[in-house]
Amino acid sequence: NGFRCIAACSGYGSSSSQLYFPHTISFDSYGNIFVTDQQNNRVQKFLLLPNSCNGTTPVTTMATVTSMNNTQSVSLTTTVSYSNPISYNMPKFTAYTSWSSNGITFANTTVIGTYPYGVFVDNNNTVYVCEFSLNRVQAWPEGSSNPTRTISGSLNLPYTVFVTRNGDIYVDNGYANNRVDKWTLNATNSTVAMNVKYICAGLFVDINNNLYCSPVNYHQVNMKSLNSNSNMWIIAAGTGCAGATSNTLHDPRGIFVDTDLNLYVADFTNDRVQKFLSKQANGITIAGTGATGTISLNGPNGIVLDADGYVFIADYYNNRIVGSGPNGFRCLLGCSSIAGSTSNQLNLPTSLSFDSYGNMFVADSSNHRIQKFILINTTSDLIINQPSFCPSTTWYTNAITVANVTTVGVQPYGLFISMSNTLYVANIQNNSVQIWLEGSVNPDKTISGGLYQPRSVFVAPLGDMYIDNGASNGRVDQWFVNANSSVLFMTVSNFCGSIFIDIENALYCSVSNNHQVVKKWLNDNMTASAIVAGTGTAGSAANMLNLPYGVFVNVDINLYVADCSNNRVQLFPLGQSNGITIVGSGAPSTISLNCPNGITLDANGYLFIVDQNNQRVVGSGPYGFRCIFGCPGVTGSASNQFYYPRSLSFDSYGNLFIVDQYNSRIQKFIVASNSCSLSYNQPTFCYNALWYSNASNFASSSTIGSLPYGIFINGINTVYVPNRVSNTILSWPQGSNTSTSNSYSNLSNPYSLFMSMTDDIYIDNGYSYGRVDKYIFNTSNRVTIMNVNGSCYGLFIDTSNNLYCSLKNLHQVVKLSLNNGTTIPTIAAGNGSAGSLSNMLNSPQGIYVDSNLNLYIADSANNRIQFVQTGQLNGVAVVGNGSSTNIILNYPTGIVLDANSYLFIVDSYNHRIIGSSSTGFRCIVGCSGGGSTAFQLSFPQSMAFDSYGNIYITDRNNSRQYRPPPPLLRVAAAAVPQLALLLPLPVPQVAALLLLPPPVLQAVAVLQVPLPPAPVALLLPLVLQQVPAVPQVVLPRAVAAPQVAVLQVVLLRAAAVPQVALLLRPPVSVPARAAVVLQVALLLPLVRQQVAAVPQVALLQRSPLAVPLRALAAPQVAVRRVVAVLQVVLLRAAAVPQVALLLPLVRHQVAPLPRPPLAVPLRAVAALQAVPARAAVPQVAPLPRPPLAVPLRAVAVLQAVPARAAVVPQVVLLRVAAVPQVALLLPLVRHQVPAVPQVAPLPRPSLAVPL
Repeated sequence: NGFRCIAACSGYGSSSSQLYFPHTISFDSYGNIFVTDQQNNRVQKFLLLPNSCNGTTPVTTMATVTSMNNTQSVSLTTTVSYSNPISYNMPKFTAYTSWSSNGITFANTTVIGTYPYGVFVDNNNTVYVCEFSLNRVQAWPEGSSNPTRTISGSLNLPYTVFVTRNGDIYVDNGYANNRVDKWTLNATNSTVAMNVKYICAGLFVDINNNLYCSPVNYHQVNMKSLNSNSNMWIIAAGTGCAGATSNTLHDPRGIFVDTDLNLYVADFTNDRVQKFLSKQANGITIAGTGATGTISLNGPNGIVLDADGYVFIADYYNNRIVGSGPNGFRCLLGCSSIAGSTSNQLNLPTSLSFDSYGNMFVADSSNHRIQKFILINTTSDLIINQPSFCPSTTWYTNAITVANVTTVGVQPYGLFISMSNTLYVANIQNNSVQIWLEGSVNPDKTISGGLYQPRSVFVAPLGDMYIDNGASNGRVDQWFVNANSSVLFMTVSNFCGSIFIDIENALYCSVSNNHQVVKKWLNDNMTASAIVAGTGTAGSAANMLNLPYGVFVNVDINLYVADCSNNRVQLFPLGQSNGITIVGSGAPSTISLNCPNGITLDANGYLFIVDQNNQRVVGSGPYGFRCIFGCPGVTGSASNQFYYPRSLSFDSYGNLFIVDQYNSRIQKFIVASNSCSLSYNQPTFCYNALWYSNASNFASSSTIGSLPYGIFINGINTVYVPNRVSNTILSWPQGSNTSTSNSYSNLSNPYSLFMSMTDDIYIDNGYSYGRVDKYIFNTSNRVTIMNVNGSCYGLFIDTSNNLYCSLKNLHQVVKLSLNNGTTIPTIAAGNGSAGSLSNMLNSPQGIYVDSNLNLYIADSANNRIQFVQTGQLNGVAVVGNGSSTNIILNYPTGIVLDANSYLFIVDSYNHRIIGSSSTGFRCIVGCSGGGSTAFQLSFPQSMAFDSYGNIYITDRNNSRQYRPPPPLLRVAAAAVPQLALLLPLPVPQVAALLLLPPPVLQAVAVLQVPLPPAPVALLLPLVLQQVPAVPQVVLPRAVAAPQVAVLQVVLLRAAAVPQVALLLRPPVSVPARAAVVLQVALLLPLVRQQVAAVPQVALLQRSPLAVPLRALAAPQVAVRRVVAVLQVVLLRAAAVPQVALLLPLVRHQVAPLPRPPLAVPLRAVAALQAVPARAAVPQVAPLPRPPLAVPLRAVAVLQAVPARAAVVPQVVLLRVAAVPQVALLLPLVRHQVPAVPQVAPLPRPSLAVPL
């Protein structure tokens, strides 16, 4: 409607209706406006006028202004007149508004005579009544029990009255005088407002000051402008001839004109309501005959609209009031349609009107009275708790017993929880109903007297109780609030297994033994009921029932019935006698039931069912049905078991109360989590949130096995870890230090798992079986969900129910919709080839999908986090290599987002967890480097938050799981030696090495030599390449084998090893031109042997890049097709590991070594011992194999030199037949050894000369 002037619209000044340079305004909570009237030195208060929002045109009526200034505190008033809104109270109602079914007689025949046809309540709540037989109109001001004004004069059988907002009264005077009279406020005489043909059954004044009259028996509606001096009218609707077409009417009665000047007409004899759009001659049928799906009418008379344009009708011959709303039409009052004179009956009602509070006044003509029906319910839908749950809502599975046999007796049956959380329980043994107020431990009240084995109870909005008393007494009793006795409400043929009251104030009873459901209106004084479902004979046809128990009626008046002996739930749509099976037997793809009993719906219309003979409670949701409680399906008395449960009810918090009948107790299951986000915990953190740096042990390798990868924590903080050794899923409930092992068949080497919002577990089973399996909540039932071609190192389910799997070895992420029934996934990211392009991945592991379905990938071997928008295949690096961040990642393996979408990353080879916030990235945990102390990590794999924000981490190489004090928890891994790995060199060829002294031609063993502590160097995988030349070692094709002094660790592959060595299995062999291939022998402790002293070697710094050169010439050495040996220094060792002298890789001399039990990939090979082909084998005493390999702390970092630099790096990359492996050589060598000269590293050469 645009802008309009609100206050002080007459210009500036100092009167109460004026302002003088106003400065600021503010509203109070009631909508009144306060204005600082600056130049008048005061604050003005403009009161909000009631009903000023009616209509669509700019309207204002009265304004009361209170002035507050620096010299006075005086109340001033003024009246400002504007164009009138509708002169009618039009309250705003909800879809479920109801009125008391028992009316209060406002005026009876002794006051108003006989046949009062018209009633009108003005905006001041003054009630006007047309007293037809007394030829007058009387008025009752608000709050008065007696009329204070009488309008009579020349009136003759007045039928109806209308009062405008300014107090003008228009009265029908057409019976004998053929006119409408106007009485102004406080006038004693009338004027003629309009000439008419006959009685005006309806009168109305619209917002444009037009007066309408519907003359009886003239089949039209007339209209006259009150701004005209003429008393003549024009036809607004109808032709004057009776008819049922769109442009005709037949004896129209009540009329109403809305703010858009649309005319509503109660077309009495045509049993319909017609709507004529402004200035249109053809009407639209909106209710009654000709309006399918509305409501049947029989002589509609009075008609009014509410604030939302919904229609309320006095249905004359049906003796009732009906109304419309968002859910369609429904009966409101007099719903038995039987004429009567009791407080809940009507007899030919003719008109109705609302006061400003929403109370309804009805002219009950043939009862010669005006009835007032009090508004009782405007805020809720059904009068039963219907919490709104998310798909992921969970409850604690161990219940609290709120009442036992000493309180509720043996085998209690029914219960009810009111919206104020008062608990009512039907006690069969004691013939009573017991009541607990919210928070009470013991019953606060007991209802008894005249009851016999009550099965069910339901409580109406005002607190009246309706209690089953049918087993012996054949009735339902009504107990009024605070009453000491009951009254008969309804007769029944047997007990009511369940009672329910719908939004139309109709009560339903499931007469179980009679195989039917009956219904009766609360405002019907008759005690008989009507059958709404079932024939009375047991059967399984659509119109039959067999022992129906629980009933529920939704806001659309659809009836749900738990059909026990048919093992199904039936839905009877409004007005239908044939039911539809929606759950159980006859409803495929739902859930099997065995005698369903109690039934209820949540706010979203999802079902919760007591599956009695299956000893459980089941529920539905957007992903179908699931078991919620008692899921093993066996009887028992434990806190998570039932023994024939009977009925259920929610409180307002979503907690579920269940009658556990044969355990003679009431069980309460507390809601644990009702988050509508992911099933994954996403806490909210401040930008500077901190975690304890020292973690505490959560689980050891004896529990979780070696090398655990995955971890998941659900909304109730149960921790799940797959054990790859025992092929089980371990779980720890919140607060428990003891795990539960869930053994599943055909599970092999699971890397990851994920729990859905319905608590089903999705587990990687791709290693041997090529699939992802789903284990249904609380069962051991397995379903294959997705077929894959390898292990899923990460699993995730997004908010659209898509399942994602990261296939590390296939360098891609695939996804599958869990709603489409197929097991074949599609590609979500990666093209299946290792690479670093935007559409490629290299060994992806951890994955995460946000609420916008964007995919985050820990692209491990590319040292980056890739962000792939929904629907895209090309990713963007958001962290690490290729991104704009300044954080460097080293093989990230896990990723999680918090509630604000900040990233938390498992930076595996940097042995730390990093996180982002509004201030950027920072290290969170493990910030001092890798290690085994409480504040260190060693190759962590994955992480998860609990709901409190604590972090759990799989600390893979530390043989442990950790849980620190809050707020940090971290989980460690199984026992695996700590390994130092070499970083990959991205360049295919390496220029040269820093020159070392010539090798000593002497066999060497290793002496224990203490070394100073040094920082741990993290070295990643070494790419082996062909090189044209290597300095420092001359290897002719057939010469004597020089013997080389080893620097701290010798990493060799031997054809025959005198000492017993555990050699790890290498990856697939690659053809090479090198004459000699090096491998590393894993040597074990407690060796006693002659050794030579080992020279001390300084650690060399690694340069940032290895550069390929076509050829090089290194000083002092001529090179031809050689094998390169790398320097490695063990750090922080108490003693130098022992070295085995191993033969070179010459195929006809190689003796096979035993295969180790597990191949541990190492990223480094480094040794300085090279032996030419056909060299003699040194004689060495064999060593016994020890029970355990001792982890090494570090390996020295090798330098790489940029391209065309004078200094050549120390790394030589070879294309070899097999990838070298690391030999772990251990201390405690105690023998005399020949001294070995100390060797100092030589300076780098000034220039690399190509050959």
